[in-house]
Amino acid sequence: MDGLLPLVLEVPSGVWEWYSDYRFAIPLWLGILGLVLVAFPVRARRGRGAADLTPRTALSFARGWWFVTPTVVLALILVATFTAGAVSEPDEVTGRYTMYTVDLGGERIMGTSIYGWFYSVPCLILIGLMIAIVVLDLVLISRPALDHDQARDVHIRSVRARNVLLVGTGALLVHLGLIFGSLAGTASIRSWFPTSEGGVTFWTTFAALQPALTGASSVAAALGLTLWAAVALSAIPSTRRASATVRS
Repeated sequence: MDGLLPLVLEVPSGVWEWYSDYRFAIPLWLGILGLVLVAFPVRARRGRGAADLTPRTALSFARGWWFVTPTVVLALILVATFTAGAVSEPDEVTGRYTMYTVDLGGERIMGTSIYGWFYSVPCLILIGLMIAIVVLDLVLISRPALDHDQARDVHIRSVRARNVLLVGTGALLVHLGLIFGSLAGTASIRSWFPTSEGGVTFWTTFAALQPALTGASSVAAALGLTLWAAVALSAIPSTRRASATVRS
C-alpha cells in the first residue's frame, strides 16, 4: 500500500501540468464538440419536402440580434488576447511566451505568468475553427427542403440555429472567463524589498483592475455555463416529444 501511494500522488501532478498548459483551450474544444452534436437534426424527416422558392442562406433561420452577444464577446477576447500577448515575454527555462515582468530599478525585476502567445495562439486557431463550424451548422440547418408543416419546420430550425449560437457563445464566454481569471492573477502579484528608508512594495501596472477582472471572470464563466445548460435542457423535451410522436 505504501508503495502505491507515491504513484497515486504522482498522477495529479501530471494532470495539473497538462491542465495548466491547455486549460484555456478546454472550453473551446468542448464548444467544438457541442457544435458537432447540434449539427444533427433533432428528429428524422418524414414524407416529402415542400417546394419553397424563397432563397435560404445560413442566416435564414437566425435573427440578426442573436449575433450581437457572440460578436461582443469575441471582440473582448481579441482585445485581451493581443494586449496580453504583446506584453508577454519568453520564459527563460522553456522559451514559452508566458511571462510578464516589471522593472523595479536597480537590476530588480518582478516576474509572473500571463496569458501570453503560448496559450493564446492555439486558442485563436480553435476559435477560427469554431466559427467555421458555426457557419457550416447554419448552412446544414437551412439547406433541406421545408416540411409540409412549414410553420413547425421553421420553428424547429430556428431553435436549432439558436442552439448553435448558444453553444458557440457559451464556449467563448467560458474561455473569456478563464482569460480574465488569469489576468486577475497576474494583476494581483506584489513584490516587496527593504531599502534604507523602509520597505517598498511594487505591483503590476494594471493592479487596480484586479477586482474588476476577478468579478468579470466569474460572471463570464457563469453565463457561458448557463448557456450550455439551456441548450442541454432544451434538447430533453424535444427528444420526449419525438419519441411520443413515433409511438403514436
